[in-house]
Amino acid sequence: METSTVAYRGFDIAVTPFPDHDDLWDFRYQVTRQGDPEKAAIGHSVSRRQTMDGHTTADAACEAGIQLAKVEVDNFLALGK
Repeated sequence: METSTVAYRGFDIAVTPFPDHDDLWDFRYQVTRQGDPEKAAIGHSVSRRQTMDGHTTADAACEAGIQLAKVEVDNFLALGK
């Protein structure tokens, strides 16, 4: 599965689709601050995985992961962190 990476509001979002049940696709994503030298360290990034519903293609799962991660970034910034 190919990982898609996008930059969004000072963060890097990496989304990887993976096959799930019934020929459907789900995704996992990681959000890190751009330029963070310790982004692999605990507490410097957020990783999540979607395991509900499912998407008919890997591209659809990837796009859903990007949109969900963007919402998480927006919420994080709205909280002033």
